[in-house]
Amino acid sequence: MKGFVAGFGWLLLLLLLGALAGLGFGAALIHHWPPRGLALRLLGFGAAAGADVFLFGVCFALLPGARLPPGAAPKLGLVQGIWAVLGFAASMLAASLLINLVLGVEDAVLVLHHARQRVDFSGGGYLLTNFLGVEAASALFAVRYLHRFSPAQRQDGGATGIAWRPAPARAYAVAALAAVAIVAVVVVMYHLVPPNLAKLQNLPMAKLFSGTGPALLPPILIATFLAPVLEEIIFRGIAFAGLAARFGTVWAATISVALFVAVHAPQKIYYPPGFLDVGLVALAAVLLRLKYHSIRPGILLHILYNGGSMVAVALFQ
Repeated sequence: MKGFVAGFGWLLLLLLLGALAGLGFGAALIHHWPPRGLALRLLGFGAAAGADVFLFGVCFALLPGARLPPGAAPKLGLVQGIWAVLGFAASMLAASLLINLVLGVEDAVLVLHHARQRVDFSGGGYLLTNFLGVEAASALFAVRYLHRFSPAQRQDGGATGIAWRPAPARAYAVAALAAVAIVAVVVVMYHLVPPNLAKLQNLPMAKLFSGTGPALLPPILIATFLAPVLEEIIFRGIAFAGLAARFGTVWAATISVALFVAVHAPQKIYYPPGFLDVGLVALAAVLLRLKYHSIRPGILLHILYNGGSMVAVALFQ
């Protein structure tokens, strides 16, 4: 409770300081107190900046009075499992908000000086910058939060452990076969129920991966190799362990699969059959975790699925 009250106090303080800083920035920029319309916009920018500082502070335990003592390994329970997912999402939101704030202020300055060139919030450069920032923040959160737990908690292969440990060779072979089977499901679905490419191509992620040349390499590498590692640590590692500690293995599996599907809803909403393969990946990763007491086979499954799905989509188009 004390941590919650302290966190709420920090939020109010940072919102106020941010709003005042926004007004001060405007006054310094135009050498007099900004007019009402601009003042309100600057207040909004400043308050959003304060909220962003708060988000980063919460995600990375930087707010005095609202964090665990340094070096104290948290109990791995329901609260920690839920926070793994919420903090993962909040770190992404914080990074995206920061990038949009910087570009928004730049755009406001350009407008103020009647510049012809404006920030293109739908262009490839913006999408790539936002994507890289979001992934970097989520990676930092996942690694930092994972290392908040003790080595014993991380390496515990039981249902209530994180299961960050090696698995037997046959586990990776099974994971690879499962990935091939799920990618085959994707191919069959695309032929039986073809997607509406006009709708899909308007999605930000589709635009991001529609580029050419060097700009296409970072999102492909991140989506294929980095994102699966982070998502398995969060969903099949920490979140599953926390849910299992409170609700048991079956409910932990059910809830973690549902959460994973829900997180990917923005990518699948315009092609509902896509929920099937995402659900299969989550379910297969959970089964691999339980059978081999490790989340690493699930990581391999996820990597092969992401890479294979991108190849399948490219061939279909």
